[in-house]
Amino acid sequence: MRTLSVAIACLVTVVSGCRCKDDVNTVKPSLTVTPSSIDFGQVKNGDRQARTITFESRTQTAVSVSSVTLEPGTAVGGVDGFVLGTKPMSIDAFGKVTMPITFAPTAYVQYQATLVVVSNDAEKPTVRIPLVGEGAKPIISVTPVCERAQMCTGTAVVMPPSIDFGMEPLSRPSPVPASQLPGVVITNDGAVPLAVTKVAIEGADAAAFTFARVEATPWELMPGEGRTPQLRFKPTSANQMTYQAQLIVESEDPDRARVVVELRGALLPNQPPQVCFNLTRVTPPPSEGGPRDYASQAQWMPLLVPPAAGYDFTLSRDVRPGELVQFSALSDAVDATKCTTDAESGRTNLTYAWRLVSVPMGARMPAVSGSNASQIQLRPVVTGDYVVELTVSDGAASTVVTGRFACAIKQDLVVQLEWTGFDGVDLDLHLVRPSAAVTTNPFSGAFQFFDAPSPDGGATQTSGDLNGYAARTVQPTVVGSNFNWGDPSSLDDPKLNLDNTGMSGSGAGGDLIENISLNSPENDVRCDGAACSYKVFVHYFRDDRMGTPLSCTVDGGTACRDGERCSCANVDERCVAEGAPIGDAGIGAGKCFVAPKPVVRIFLKGSRTPAQVIPLEGLMPADSVSLGAPCQMLSVADIAWPSRQSIGSLPDGGTPLATITVQGQGAGGRITNPVIGRFGYRQTGGALRCSPDLMVNGTAWYGQNP
Repeated sequence: MRTLSVAIACLVTVVSGCRCKDDVNTVKPSLTVTPSSIDFGQVKNGDRQARTITFESRTQTAVSVSSVTLEPGTAVGGVDGFVLGTKPMSIDAFGKVTMPITFAPTAYVQYQATLVVVSNDAEKPTVRIPLVGEGAKPIISVTPVCERAQMCTGTAVVMPPSIDFGMEPLSRPSPVPASQLPGVVITNDGAVPLAVTKVAIEGADAAAFTFARVEATPWELMPGEGRTPQLRFKPTSANQMTYQAQLIVESEDPDRARVVVELRGALLPNQPPQVCFNLTRVTPPPSEGGPRDYASQAQWMPLLVPPAAGYDFTLSRDVRPGELVQFSALSDAVDATKCTTDAESGRTNLTYAWRLVSVPMGARMPAVSGSNASQIQLRPVVTGDYVVELTVSDGAASTVVTGRFACAIKQDLVVQLEWTGFDGVDLDLHLVRPSAAVTTNPFSGAFQFFDAPSPDGGATQTSGDLNGYAARTVQPTVVGSNFNWGDPSSLDDPKLNLDNTGMSGSGAGGDLIENISLNSPENDVRCDGAACSYKVFVHYFRDDRMGTPLSCTVDGGTACRDGERCSCANVDERCVAEGAPIGDAGIGAGKCFVAPKPVVRIFLKGSRTPAQVIPLEGLMPADSVSLGAPCQMLSVADIAWPSRQSIGSLPDGGTPLATITVQGQGAGGRITNPVIGRFGYRQTGGALRCSPDLMVNGTAWYGQNP
């Protein structure tokens, strides 16, 4: 308002002809300089830190600046690190002018100076602004790490820095996960940014060491910031055992411009494959229900490391004769790092070789499907123990693992017939229930028809003789017929598990085998109060062998009856008459045939070890019984089963064992007087087939002949 008043007064004077006096008061210049001080902090040598000084006129009068200078402080660096920009000469009324000031240290010391501003401000002719700063350096930290908690298998040493990767195979089925690799922690421990200019692997064996990911330089690490390059080791040759290289880290740290981390590793010699296998599935015939699977993760878990003596599946896997058994060598079919696997190549180069090394005595080796694959199938038919062997090779080393399993019907009474080596010969196994054998005839009950009434007063069409002909041919044609041998339920009914018609090539597993099983034999009415006898017969049903046998003649005499050696040259041959009509023992022209030699095994209480083998095994020379001609039937054995009241009668709660009487067996265990009869007849003309010789209720059946 004072200025405005003066101006108005002057104007009035001019208008009125008056003139202002020379002694009117003028406005004084006033200067403000900000900020009042500057602390540049720590600045890396070679870098520049710029700030701004502001000069401001606080009145309507311009300010004249006569000088802007630097005065050294007490710190070592003094004014050397500070650089002033263009200095202002004047500042207009109410105006502002800025001046840059830069701190550019060249030494690792503290700098201190005072910016001195001299002006025509009468009240503050000199303004002093303190300046401080420090020349600083980045500090690099290089620390090798290999954390056990993260499954790192190497060894890291901090000082002097080094990483030992240990032993590594030439190749792996899959790379080690990055989280499990050793690494090097590179950190900026200083207060200023750090430039990392080089991170590289050098040295004679540098090719064996690589980064888990690309590490392109330069990096800039801010204070406290770090990176951790991770490293892999992979041998490059099967002929080089040890490897050595260096990880080179270069940076702006003047004290550690180059850090070297020693890298070492060694070749792990080729390891044999890790092998395991499992009996994964058992598939019964379609009529017997669905497959039994043993391939769950829980069932695989205890099998991943094979026992020193090999696997034993005899108790944990249920395998019955004629069922399809599957083995697998892959605990995980997708993950190649799981067994079966190879440390170097996973499964890429593995070869498989399966074989059966042991089968029950008298059994043929079942065919193995897929013997050179990771999974196989086979079909055992003979009761007993089997041993499977698997050899897995990676081309340089092999691992062999064995496994045992049992083939058995876990029922009280199992009878099995084998006639190995007689393809084209059809023998039939017969099991006769006690209540069907009603006379003293050794063949009483044989071919008991499905007639009425049954001896035990049960169902009117219950047969007392289970055999292939009755079960396969007759029962389907006789309405209401059955094999109900005990209680009304089917749990104790006999079962024809295997029925081979003499063609081993198309039969189950290539074995000529028949098998009958029965639960609770004591349920027969004859077993009430006393032991009861089950009879076992073998019937020579048909012979379809090809070839041109030599001729012979059956004279009917004591030494030359049908089915005896007569004039046949080979000790194993028998002369078979061209016909054996009803009521006729068969005489006249015939042919020489090698007689089939049946072997019967009787198993009790689910055991896979026979209680009796007929003829006895192990006799020297081997014992045998020959059936010389079709229609002949061999009375094999009587099985005396404990009475119903004897079940569980022993002091320990057990049951007395069944007693097996072998027919015709002498004191030395040999069958010296085989009991042989004839059922059915052979038509004249050389047909080697036994035919029914009588009719019962309109159905052809077999009766006993001379």
